[in-house]
Amino acid sequence: MRTLISPRNSVVWIDWKLLYQYRDLLGLWVKRDIVSKYRQTFLGPLWFVFQPLITALVFVVIFSKGLKLSTDGVPAALFYLTGLVVWNYVSQCLNSTSMTLVAHSGLFKKVFFPRLILPFSYCLSSLVSMGIQSGVLAGFYLYFVVQGATTRPDTGVFFLPVLVLQLILLAFGLGLWIAALSVKYRDFHHVWSLISPLWLYATPVSYPLSAIPPDWQWIIKLNPLTTIIEGFRLGILGAGTFSMGDWLPSVLFTLIISVSGTILFQTVERNCIDSL
Repeated sequence: MRTLISPRNSVVWIDWKLLYQYRDLLGLWVKRDIVSKYRQTFLGPLWFVFQPLITALVFVVIFSKGLKLSTDGVPAALFYLTGLVVWNYVSQCLNSTSMTLVAHSGLFKKVFFPRLILPFSYCLSSLVSMGIQSGVLAGFYLYFVVQGATTRPDTGVFFLPVLVLQLILLAFGLGLWIAALSVKYRDFHHVWSLISPLWLYATPVSYPLSAIPPDWQWIIKLNPLTTIIEGFRLGILGAGTFSMGDWLPSVLFTLIISVSGTILFQTVERNCIDSL
């Protein structure tokens, strides 16, 4: 059996058939990333649990107890954990995909496979940690309900799969942008490490959108993560500022980022071997 490998004529076109043929490789990369991430660490997979818990504890002490910021009437721990589940997924995806082309340049020179598999595998493997952290959130949710908290899910909980899909597309598109730019500008990876904490505080993770004056909320809503996090909080906790009018522009921006990121990534990876 012979396989014909022909050059791609357009950077916009994605060869879905080729990606499907390499689905086993995608599965291997997902498994490899999950296993290797915390190999030879003291706590191992427990880092998935401790990371959001420690951050949430800091937020409770500083923002809830210290600065007395509102949490929309829900227990502070639940409020912060819900936002951190979303934020940690995006952060983990971007940290993994940012050096995709640079870190695997040696592999690209030896073996042919669709390059999009690598960044997409990181987005899929990060869903595992997101699932574990969601389990931690569920445990705390049950605890507070038993303690008498009135927090209850909203009907928007059925909309969460759509928000998760948008979250994957957003992280995937941004990761492709950073990976492509890091080929030409090697210090862009370090620049991103500076931008990431600023983006965290420009996202309603440690505060609700309702805490922002109405005249200034449109600035925060330019961030596509804003409506995703608010949608998660509304669906899970029954408290959040979410509307279809805010969500649709967020979806449009997410699609623009993912499509443009794919185009840029495929443009760069065609000639990245010469640059690397």
